[in-house]
Parts: sequence; C-alpha cells; structure tokens
Amino acid sequence: MTRLTAKLSSLFSAASVPAGLLLFAALPAFAADWQMSIKISVPCEPPSCVGGEGGKAAQVVTAGARLTALDAYDNTWDTMALGSSILSAYADHPDYAPGHRFLARDYRFDSYPKQWDMYVISDQDGQPVTLALTAPQTTSGACLGISLNLTDVTAGAPVDLLQPTYMYTNSAGVPRQFRLTASQVVETPPSSPANLFSPRVGTTSVLLAWTGVNGASVVGYHVYRKDPGSSEYRRRTVAPAPAGKYIDGDVNPGSYSYLVTAVTSTGCESGPSNGLAVFVGQ
Repeated sequence: MTRLTAKLSSLFSAASVPAGLLLFAALPAFAADWQMSIKISVPCEPPSCVGGEGGKAAQVVTAGARLTALDAYDNTWDTMALGSSILSAYADHPDYAPGHRFLARDYRFDSYPKQWDMYVISDQDGQPVTLALTAPQTTSGACLGISLNLTDVTAGAPVDLLQPTYMYTNSAGVPRQFRLTASQVVETPPSSPANLFSPRVGTTSVLLAWTGVNGASVVGYHVYRKDPGSSEYRRRTVAPAPAGKYIDGDVNPGSYSYLVTAVTSTGCESGPSNGLAVFVGQ
C-alpha cells in the first residue's frame, strides 16, 4: 500500500492498496485536515461548454475533513454545485435540506469512518469523461492516519488514487456514481533503539552510536538534540540516518543531550532511546 504521511509529534519538535492512499496524522490527538479535489471534464462544442476549457465542459468536486467543519451543511466550508445538462457533478446528501443537498465542496468533521457519494451526469453520449485526481497534500509522518479509497460504484471497480486520471465512456443522462471513503488506521510503532552512547566527543563534533532495531519496516533513525540552556529536543536528521551511528558536526562548547528514534517507511517513529548527555569542551 502506498502511503502519504503527515505528522505532529507531542514529544519532539521537528524542523508519504494500489487503489487507495494512506495519510498519517497527529499523535496523540487525531486531527488531519485534508482535502481531495476531483476535476471532471467531458468534450463538448462551444459555446455550450459551461465552465469549460479547450472544448471541454469541466466541474470540480472537493471532499475533505476539518476540525472546524460540521457533519451537516456548513456554509463556512460547503458550497452548492452548479451544473447543466452538458455536465453536472456533485456530492449528494439526501439527508440534508433540499436546498443544500447537492454540493461541489463538502467538508466534514474530523472523525471516522466517513463516506461521500458523488455523481456525474452528462448528455454527451459516447464521449469520454475524465476525472483528474488531486491527492491530499501532507507533510512529514506519524503512526495514526486515515485510509482513502475511491470506488466507481456504477462499474463496480476501484479507482487508483495514485494515478493522475480516471476515464470512462459516458451514457447520456445516466448518473455515474462514485464513492469516497475515509477510515482511521493505526500503525504499530517500531521498538525503540537502545544503548545510545558516544564513542568520540571532539571540540566541533560528536559521534553517536546505538543498537539498531530489527524489522523490515524500519528504514532508519532520527536523532534529536537538546542544546545548552534549552528545554526542548529538536530533530537533527533531515532524512532518517540509515545506520546505527551519526556524526553531529555542528556543536560548540557546552552540554548537549541526545535521543534517537527508529523510523518506518511511512514515517512512523518509535519511542525514544535512552538519553545521552554529552559535554563538548573548548
């Protein structure tokens, strides 16, 4: 399963099914604001191509989650769909009030599972309908996340969210149904590295070493440092260090503290290793 990742760590301060996406979000509180946009287009003849470009009618349907959104119509986040006989695309909510049922943008509260039923209708018989998929944008990784899957319900087939487009041949006036689902997923963190120590402390660098973690999912290690006079650990590694050692080449005289975590391919981190205090002399 290909994964996109996003993280907010509660412990440290830190400087991504073929048909689905897995987004990792914050620990300990699950709060991953995200959105996914689908641009639907169908060829048509000007001047009837409403909202179109290059001889195509086009509309965008967006689904997403926000901590400030509601599981009901919310005009802060939701917008009504506008369509025509040439192309109409929307998320359908039969449980909403009649005037708010068909949405072009539909955000929900950040709780799971969630489901969006989307429909595409066009009178352009036999024409190819294209869905251009914009995957959610995320940042670094953690261990609690959401799994997104899109299904072409009419065809009974999954839509590969890792591909930029999905196409089908239109039947005039026949609604095509799609379903986007979002569910919560928890990844078990790897074991913590052990025996963190320093074989060598120089005046301008510190060599760190530790006992690594066995497991195919572990791709490396992050090193965290607390500077003299600071109460906060900050991550030193941009990418995970691939082996059980690390050279910190940016130190000045003073007392430093270090921790190390193991990192999986999704960015899920272990708990910290034992702490190590190091004094750098002049």
